[in-house]
Amino acid sequence: MCIRDRVYFCINPKDRQIVLPVQLNDSITARLGFDTGGQFVLDSMFCATHSSIKHRLFSDAQLRNGSGWANFLVTCSIYSNAPIVRVGKVSLKYDVTQIMNWKWYMNSSSEGMFNIPPNDTMHVWELNFEHNYMEIHLAQNYRMPDNSLIFPLVRKKEYPNLLYVRLPIKMECASSDTLMINRMFMIDTGMAWDIVLMQEANEFSFFNKQEDVVWTKYLNRYHRYCPVDAILADTLRMDSLRVYTFDFINRAPSNYLIGQNFLKRFNVFFDMKHQRIGFQPIPNFTRVVNPLHQRFHILVEKNRYGRWVITRVADSKDNYYKAAGLRLSLIHISEPTRLLSIS
Repeated sequence: MCIRDRVYFCINPKDRQIVLPVQLNDSITARLGFDTGGQFVLDSMFCATHSSIKHRLFSDAQLRNGSGWANFLVTCSIYSNAPIVRVGKVSLKYDVTQIMNWKWYMNSSSEGMFNIPPNDTMHVWELNFEHNYMEIHLAQNYRMPDNSLIFPLVRKKEYPNLLYVRLPIKMECASSDTLMINRMFMIDTGMAWDIVLMQEANEFSFFNKQEDVVWTKYLNRYHRYCPVDAILADTLRMDSLRVYTFDFINRAPSNYLIGQNFLKRFNVFFDMKHQRIGFQPIPNFTRVVNPLHQRFHILVEKNRYGRWVITRVADSKDNYYKAAGLRLSLIHISEPTRLLSIS
């Protein structure tokens, strides 16, 4: 093992991206977020400063694109070529470059994002949360740590950029209610939350009915999380795991997801050659928390008559609006407002 092949990353609590230096065309350093749920995207102002990245003046196409968690999309220029991308000493091949107003859209200091290319069939990507580095190994003769839990890694034909894993997780709430989830989870390193369940998930209502559910403000919306103690694959105990539930429609291509605060309990190994993933438990898990997030109490929206009405009151003990007797408005919105959430 050569330590020089390790590329160290940092995680800013405000945007909670895994950001590391990536070399473009062997001469330009970009600070990119690593997002297994994303694609190869560069910030438009960064590309204007480094014009050689685009190779040509005009894009091949333009479309509306953005985060699966966002409540709006932005114009994205598509180029059917990509610069030479290097992480450490390993060169990566991307077929397409997307250029958009990334920093503004994501409210981030990073200059874009990258993922594991769909054409990678020869590497093991190590995401080491114990010492905060990424290292890309040749899969030939590579051996994962002996204490790793190993599961099959799945790619779906309809989503070739995305990675999935089936995980059996037994959960116990503070109420002593227990639940076994054995589902195919999408792996999203760009998502900060531990486990996310969408409305269509069968277990959605189980967690929402728990008394210790925490409501958190989320832009002009909210999400909820239920803290649980969990056992992964009948082997590994995981305390203070958070299961998040989202009431609002978004573009996330799965009803079950695991994100950064789940993965940070391990050193994670994405073995692309053998299509498997390894989780090596580590002793020093520290949750990444956004200090700007606040508790959610009420949601006020306009109805079809243009009147502001109360459409949601958080059912939580610390909600002073509920304690004061505030209730939902008698005039409700006739149809659900179909906005998207954002990370």
